[in-house]
Amino acid sequence: MRLIVRHFEMDPEQLSPDSNLQELGLDSIALAELLVVVEEETGIEVPLTDDTMPVGPGVTVAAVADYVARFADESARAVLRTLAAAPAGADT
Repeated sequence: MRLIVRHFEMDPEQLSPDSNLQELGLDSIALAELLVVVEEETGIEVPLTDDTMPVGPGVTVAAVADYVARFADESARAVLRTLAAAPAGADT
């Protein structure tokens, strides 16, 4: 939610996990912009073309957070796989 507040200059008091993005004035283009910001600031690669990307009039802050978290989990698993595959003493 901090990224939404900061990037779109919103009052944090307006936001909750159940806040509807459309009611906050954010359309699908703003959502795509937000996902790019998430990627830039966190390094989590969040695809903008995934079939499960939350779009439409009922999308909430929580739905976007869940979508991003799914890819964060995948990124973490990829890092763990890389570390597990590295030879002992290798600098990764």
